[in-house]
Amino acid sequence: MSSSDTSSKDPMCPPNFSISRLSGRTVYLRSDVTFAQLETLLTHPGEVLKTSPKAEVRRVGHWVVKESRAGAGIKTMRHTLLRDRFRQPWLASHHLRANHVRVPEPLAFVEKQRLGLVSGTVFVFQYLAGQINTEEFLLSLLKQGAGADTIGGFLDRLADGINSIEAAGAYHSDLSGKNIFTREGDRFFFIDLDAVSLDTPVDEEARFKNHVQLYDSFCDALNDSLMVPFIGKMLPDSLDLRVWMPRLRKAQQERRAAIEAKWEKQGVRPRRIRDELPGS
Repeated sequence: MSSSDTSSKDPMCPPNFSISRLSGRTVYLRSDVTFAQLETLLTHPGEVLKTSPKAEVRRVGHWVVKESRAGAGIKTMRHTLLRDRFRQPWLASHHLRANHVRVPEPLAFVEKQRLGLVSGTVFVFQYLAGQINTEEFLLSLLKQGAGADTIGGFLDRLADGINSIEAAGAYHSDLSGKNIFTREGDRFFFIDLDAVSLDTPVDEEARFKNHVQLYDSFCDALNDSLMVPFIGKMLPDSLDLRVWMPRLRKAQQERRAAIEAKWEKQGVRPRRIRDELPGS
């Protein structure tokens, strides 16, 4: 048995989406997609992009299927208690899109239940075909011999995109260049929406964390004549850039040292933009 509701005020079900309740599943689905079409998508093996004991991410055509698995026993209880955390990417995607922030288009969210407990979730969203992350895009610009004006324009537009997240009343706690995608360097899409919280004021500590992440993404390839204006455009007038930047450089160096120490233990070779430039 199943029931469908297209008029719910449930925040999980925005306009143009419907809720279907079936035995053991609650499905939030874009209204122009049938349940049979969704089932075909969910059962297709696709191309596995990432896997772990807790989740699998695979590409199926134009879509990405991210499936989390609670397992059994205490893990199922934990999944149930943390239900809001697993719902967060779905809610964040709709909130950000409604506020003109570009993120992958959401298609469906499935919450699986067993004996009243959440046993797993599935989030289906757009695959960003033809786009690359902003670290790779910057590398492509540098390999093409782009000048300071071109790179500065790219960073200026990127800063505007990042500022739009805060303007939408949201905060992304993992805002490295690898989590921002683009095709031509003029429009930007934000991924890893598990890291997005809504209606959370961005305080100085949260802003500083973002700036360290972003500075660390690009500072290997760019000097401060480009990086300082980029950071400055994301800094409110209440904070002094002359004080902010020395703190930022120190924190970035500490972050990099900790990451590379971890990589060394794992036998992973550090990858830096500057190492991939001609003449390196």
